[in-house]
Amino acid sequence: MKKIITLFFVALASLGLRAQIGINTANPKGTLDVEGETLVESYLIDTENATARGNYLLLTRSKDTSPVGKVKLLDITLRNVAPVNMYTVVLKNVKQDEVVNLNTGLDADKYVVAITGAVFSDAVSATTNSTSRLYGAYSTEVTKVQKDGKTYQAINLSFKGAGTVSAQNGTWTLTLNVFEKSLIKDWGTVTGSVSASASPSFSGVSTNTPLGLQ
Repeated sequence: MKKIITLFFVALASLGLRAQIGINTANPKGTLDVEGETLVESYLIDTENATARGNYLLLTRSKDTSPVGKVKLLDITLRNVAPVNMYTVVLKNVKQDEVVNLNTGLDADKYVVAITGAVFSDAVSATTNSTSRLYGAYSTEVTKVQKDGKTYQAINLSFKGAGTVSAQNGTWTLTLNVFEKSLIKDWGTVTGSVSASASPSFSGVSTNTPLGLQ
């Protein structure tokens, strides 16, 4: 085993002298091409629980390449789409404050969408009661719409207890986080409870937060 490990590191050390190195193959397809199984012991991996400094890239192991299990470098500067994407959308000329089933154009089979911020900039109180529960509460929701046989993520927005001056059209500014669905672990439905008699009112906690997220 020691001889095999030594041979492996000798091959790595010689990369600067030869363009391509092959192990168990006479026709290497890359700078280092290893045919067969490769074991990397854990002591070669930095597992120190410390503050990360510097720039890092992510190595991924593919499930659908040939050969299956090919290790790839995931560098978002080289991809059109990153695993996690974020962008801001400005919706002008909204009828007062309501947005209903706005098609984002994001395929629901590929992406999971979360609204991480939403601001309605032209709001005025439309009620005589301007308490925090009736005025200033946003309602944001991600739903789905059908178009041309495909399912797309859609968004709904409203500003509870608010309107615009003289019923003029308003402006929403929202931030969308878009995740590749292949990276999402679906924990299913989680139940919880709230109590109106709790302090503060209507507080509670999930009764079965998924193991690992607790």
